[in-house]
Amino acid sequence: MILSLICTMAMRAGGVEEFFPLVPGTRRIYQQKGGDGTQLENFVGKPLDMGGAQAIPVTETQAGQPPKTTYYKLGDGEVTIVAYDIKHPLPAAMPILKLGPGKVEWDFHGATQTGPQGERMLGHGEARSIGMKEVLGKKVDLVEVKLNTQVGSGMSSLIFEQKTIYGRGLGVVEMNTKVRLGKTKQTMETSIKLVSVEPPKSG
Repeated sequence: MILSLICTMAMRAGGVEEFFPLVPGTRRIYQQKGGDGTQLENFVGKPLDMGGAQAIPVTETQAGQPPKTTYYKLGDGEVTIVAYDIKHPLPAAMPILKLGPGKVEWDFHGATQTGPQGERMLGHGEARSIGMKEVLGKKVDLVEVKLNTQVGSGMSSLIFEQKTIYGRGLGVVEMNTKVRLGKTKQTMETSIKLVSVEPPKSG
């Protein structure tokens, strides 16, 4: 009970910026679990103006795959995804992390993009403190987030089930994602784990 209270107080004092640090120039390296152990690299770019608000790009690169950039916004006690394409922002920002006392839950109703090609997105998230654990050689506070999202509808919809562990001062420590097609049992699963963080290069 006392440990839970301490973790809750620490989580409230920290704020989302500490669990999702987006310092431009930071590079994070992740190892995929299973398979061939492919490494992923996430690079935090400089903030960009998007409709009067700052959007921070994070570009993911992986050998043999084209780079993918996601644009984030931090503020009002939450982290949201505002675009996957700077030219086509999401109609409604999608919350991926919120912090507060105890377990925090939220729902999301939006679409993949503006215009006639946009698919409906429905999501539910919950975040809770899970105490402290050693990560990259030091003990840090951890937050677990479960995010379930449905894109589209009917048999062609995609169901995303994602569990992410965030570490204070580190960002994403582990992430497990399951993607299912409609009501079928066709599922693809990926898992990544943080192996190093490189701070911005001076000069």
